[in-house]
Amino acid sequence: MEFKIGCTGWSYQGWSGSFYPKNLKSSDWLKYYSKIFDITEINSTFYKIPSQEIVRRWNTGTPRHFRFTAKFPSTITHEKRLERVNSEIFSFLTSLAPIYEKISALVLQLPPSLFFEEAKPRLEEIFEILPKDFLYPIEGRHESWFSKDAIEFLRERQHCLVWNDMHGVNNPMPVTSRFLYVRLIGDRSIPDSEFGKVVLNKREQIENWADKLKEIQDVPLAMVMTNNHFEGFSPATANSLRMQLGMQELIWEEKMQKTLGTF
Repeated sequence: MEFKIGCTGWSYQGWSGSFYPKNLKSSDWLKYYSKIFDITEINSTFYKIPSQEIVRRWNTGTPRHFRFTAKFPSTITHEKRLERVNSEIFSFLTSLAPIYEKISALVLQLPPSLFFEEAKPRLEEIFEILPKDFLYPIEGRHESWFSKDAIEFLRERQHCLVWNDMHGVNNPMPVTSRFLYVRLIGDRSIPDSEFGKVVLNKREQIENWADKLKEIQDVPLAMVMTNNHFEGFSPATANSLRMQLGMQELIWEEKMQKTLGTF
C-alpha cells in the first residue's frame, strides 16, 4: 500500500517558529510546506470557495508532484444538504481549475444530522455530474453511515467511507473502495493558541492506527490527514504515524535546530 500523509491545512500562525522558520512570510508557507510534505487537505474550501487568483498561487507555490485534497464547501454539504447543488458544484470545480492536475481527492464531509437514507438519492444525482478525474471520499458522521445497508451501497459503487478519529463518532472503519481516506481530527479540546506543539501525547492511538493500516490487504492507496486538534501540532502527528509505518522521518528547519540545540 502507498501512504500519502499530510496535514489538514498549512496556514497556522502557531506553526511559525515551530514548523516554519520564524522570519518566513506567511505568503511563503505553502511553498515551504510542500518541500517537506507531498500532500495537504485544503480545509478552507469548506468555508469559502476560493478565487482562481488564490488557487493559481497554490499551484505556482508547489512542485509538480505535490498533491491536494479539498473539502466541498459547506453550502453544498451542510446548508443545502446535497440537494439542488449543481451550480455550487460547478463554481467550486471552476475555482480549482489552476490545480486541477494536482488534485487527488475532493472530500464530502457531511453534517452529523444527515443520515444515509436521506443522502443516498442526492449522492446518486451528484455523482452523475462530478468529473471522473478525482476520488470522492464521503465522511458520514451520522451512525446510519455505518449500517449494513450503507456499507453495501458504498461498496457496490466503490465510494470510500472516510475513516476518522474524532469525538462523538464511533466509526468501525470498513473498507468500501480501492483506497482509504483517514482524518485524525481529535476532540477540539486544544485551543488554536496552543497549535505548534504537542499538547496531548497520543502515541498509543497513533500506533493503533498504524497497526490497523498495516492489516489492510488489496487496497493500493491510503491518504491520511492529521489535524492540529488531535495532538496540538499536526506535522508532528503526521511524522509519528510515518515512523510507525516504517517511513522516513521528515525533518524541517525548526525541528533540526531544536535537535542540534540539545547537544
